Amino acid sequence: MYEKLSHERHLLKISVYGAVFFSILGLVIGFLSHAQMIIFDGLYSLMSLSLSLISLMAQRFMSKVDLHNYPFGKDKIEPLVVIIKYIFIFIIVIGSSVNAVYSITTGGQSINFNLAILYSVFATALCIGITYYLKRAAKEVRSGLIHAEANQWFMDSLVSVGVLIGYILSIAIVHFTSYDFIVPYIDPIMVIVVALYFIRVPVRAINSALREILDMPPKGKIPDQIKLYVKKLKQAYLFKESFTRVSKVGQTLWVEVDFVVIPNETSLDLALQDKIREQINHYLNQYPYDIWLTVSFTEDRKWAL
Repeated sequence: MYEKLSHERHLLKISVYGAVFFSILGLVIGFLSHAQMIIFDGLYSLMSLSLSLISLMAQRFMSKVDLHNYPFGKDKIEPLVVIIKYIFIFIIVIGSSVNAVYSITTGGQSINFNLAILYSVFATALCIGITYYLKRAAKEVRSGLIHAEANQWFMDSLVSVGVLIGYILSIAIVHFTSYDFIVPYIDPIMVIVVALYFIRVPVRAINSALREILDMPPKGKIPDQIKLYVKKLKQAYLFKESFTRVSKVGQTLWVEVDFVVIPNETSLDLALQDKIREQINHYLNQYPYDIWLTVSFTEDRKWAL
C-alpha cells in the first residue's frame, strides 16, 4: 500500500515539474511570437501546475490514516479533487474561446511563425512523452489522480499537435497560395477548434466524479456481474431474497449484500455466514479495486431494504 502511494507521489511530482516548465516556456514564447494558441498552451500548463499541486496535497492527505475522523476512509477526496480540477480547466477553455472569437472579429492575429513552429515541435514531442509515461503508470497504480494528470497531458499534447499543424499550414499558404489574407485568422481559429474538443473531457470527467460522490453504481458490467453472482448464492443456500448494492468511490469498490432468510428453513450459524462472506470476497478479488464488503443476514425484510 505504502509503496503504491510513494510511486503515485513520484508520478505527481513529474507532472508538477513538467507543468512548471511548460507554463513558463509557453507564456514566454507565446508573448514573444504574439501567438494566442501558444499563450493558451502556456495558460493551460500554468493551470495544470496549480491543479497538480492540489493533487499532490490531496494524495498526501489521503495517505495519512485517520480512522477517528474518517471511519469510512478518505476515498471521496479523489473525485472531489477531480471535479475541482476539471472545473478550472473548463473555465480556461471557455475564456480562451471568447478571446479567440474577439480576435477574429477584430482582424485576426499576426505571429512569428519561425519561433512558433520551433516551440510547437519541442512541445509536441515532450508532451506526448509525458502523456505516454503517465498513462502507462496510471494502469499500474490504478489511481484516479494519476489518470486525471494523464488526461491533462493528453489534452496538452493535442494542443501542441494542433499548433504545429496550424502553423505549418499557415506557412504553406503564405508561400504556395494567394490566400495569405486568411493567415491571421488561423491562430484564433485553432484555439476555438481545440477548445470545442476540450469541453467534452471536463464534462465527462465531472460527470464520472459526481457519480462517485453520490454513491451511484459504477458504469459498466461490474454491478450486474456482482448481482448475478449473489443471486446464484441465494439460490444455492435457499435464501428467500437478496439485495445487492454496488458503488465505486476513488479506488474502493463498495459492496453491500443483504440476504433475507426463510424462518426455520435454513441453519445459518456464524461459521456458515463467514463462509458465504468469504465466497463473495473471493469473487470480488477479480476486480482491480480495494474492496469494502458488508454482508448481512435477516429474517425481517425491512432490514434489507
